Amino acid sequence: MNEADFLIGNHGSIFLFDPQNPSAEKHLRERVSEEAQWFGGALVVEPRYVGDLASALQAEGFRIG
Repeated sequence: MNEADFLIGNHGSIFLFDPQNPSAEKHLRERVSEEAQWFGGALVVEPRYVGDLASALQAEGFRIG
């Protein structure tokens, strides 16, 4: 079974990219702005950026769930 590296939650006006392992979290924290918004351990993403971010993560070998 392939477990996801990131879970994406749709919460209406925002999406949450929730890293599921230390490698995924490290990757995300190293690449987003210091001004990024976090909710718990998940990155808050505006709907217009979800597709591009998910595609970029998949292109880098991460699994999305």
